[in-house]
Amino acid sequence: MKNFTIFTLVLSVLFIGCNSQKKLTTTNSNQIMKNKESIKAFYGKALTVNKETRPTTVLTPLLAEGFKSSSSVDSKGAAQLMGQLEFFWKIIPDLKWEPQQIINEGDVYIVRSIASGTPNGDFMGVPTNGTQSFKIMTIDMHTMKDGKFISTHHVEDWVTAMKQLKPIQDNSSEKQSKETMKIASSYMEAMGKGDMETMINLMHDDMVWQNEGDSSLPWIGPWKGKKVILEEFMPLFGENFKTLQWETNDAISGGDTAAFFGRMVGLTTKSNQQTKEFTFALRVKVKDGKIILWNWFEDSYEVSKTYHK
Repeated sequence: MKNFTIFTLVLSVLFIGCNSQKKLTTTNSNQIMKNKESIKAFYGKALTVNKETRPTTVLTPLLAEGFKSSSSVDSKGAAQLMGQLEFFWKIIPDLKWEPQQIINEGDVYIVRSIASGTPNGDFMGVPTNGTQSFKIMTIDMHTMKDGKFISTHHVEDWVTAMKQLKPIQDNSSEKQSKETMKIASSYMEAMGKGDMETMINLMHDDMVWQNEGDSSLPWIGPWKGKKVILEEFMPLFGENFKTLQWETNDAISGGDTAAFFGRMVGLTTKSNQQTKEFTFALRVKVKDGKIILWNWFEDSYEVSKTYHK
């Protein structure tokens, strides 16, 4: 009888122990499921932009009182974190934060994710325009209890993101500068050869020919319009001045403008006198593949002195 009583007691203890272990396992399982549901909402509804939720709405019930999010450089509370995510949603309309692996040990959950997006605006000091995207790895270590985040330690590979967001060098200005120089040089070459057909083809209908200098010289002043330049200015200039030497020493261009610097010698037909060698500068503007401005600067004193001899 005594042995039976002991046997019964042992069975009771084992039964109670098994029930307690089963209850504990069930509780832990429910806790893990509850925490993972919160993690799913954290990444899928607060960090990832979507049409159904907002970061603040999702995170308010998920972040425990006194929550702290810390990185290697700073620490922020719940309100700061939600404010940062609201900003991210605004500047990165396609932001995604996709968990790749979740490791759980006790109340700590380590989540490895891939974050991606296309910022449009000033993002971490980098100007963006919605044409460059980033895709980086992130690792978070969350301490959780009852489906709430107690604290989070996080690391994001923002260095890689900044490299990926580095603006692609815009070569359009350089291409325009080269095209401007090509057109301006072609026009000057045509002038030197007396190739009127090429000159006419390279002149914009609204072209302005601006000669600076002594206003007593008949060709000085702005001549506006292709027709006026061809029918009035060029014949008048040709009657009064013959170019004997024309040498370009320097040429530069930027965007739609080219500049030339050089030396020249001419003959004024009125006095039939030859000028001494003098310097000139020329500013050329190009529009729609045509010369729209030919702005000529020369040693007007030398030319005027020779003209009035």
